Amino acid sequence: MKLFRVKINNRDLNKKLNNIVKYSNGFVDGIEIQKIILMNRLGEYVVDLLGKYIDAQARGNPDSLHHVYEWGATGSSGARLFKMNAAATKSVITIMGSFLPSSSISDTATEPFVDKANVMENAIGITISPRDSDLLAFEADGQQVFTMNDIYIANPGGDGVAGSFGRVVEDFFDVYFTRMLLKPFLDELSTAEEFVQYFAQGARSGYPVGVKAGQRYINSAGVIVE
Repeated sequence: MKLFRVKINNRDLNKKLNNIVKYSNGFVDGIEIQKIILMNRLGEYVVDLLGKYIDAQARGNPDSLHHVYEWGATGSSGARLFKMNAAATKSVITIMGSFLPSSSISDTATEPFVDKANVMENAIGITISPRDSDLLAFEADGQQVFTMNDIYIANPGGDGVAGSFGRVVEDFFDVYFTRMLLKPFLDELSTAEEFVQYFAQGARSGYPVGVKAGQRYINSAGVIVE
């Protein structure tokens, strides 16, 4: 019996397989590189949407949310008495907010109610005392009232105002954010089409193409624009 030997040169095959491994590693690294950018921009996007959501709710229900805007400008983005910002790591986005001082004067006052957003939202009692006079004058139920005594107001904004800003923020994250933003965002990332799209090029060129594909995959959610 005559024996024969066939020698197969698998150099090209090994090279391609090695490139595929490098491409896969690059894809993962590309996601990591882009992740912090994604989280920061997602945080900025959420803050912007939250502000617009509060404005819309205020225009629809001004009696409950007038306290977080300058007098006579409820629902206007330029008259907000609140500020939101976001801080992000690769795994967590933290949304922080604070109330701003008011500089406008209501029709029934002679000076600004500087801390009105915080006071009315948190139902902080205030005492009104005469200034530069022994007599305190104010309007109540459409009538002018004069008194020499201090006036204590337990809940300056009323029950319909106290806590309303916090409730709107909670509604945004519990309903609007989860259903309208987060779910579509996660659905978009559920399939890594970019991995398949760049696979042939990655099998030839390896790691750099994998990084590019990983970054494109993260960008596909639409928050980051190249």
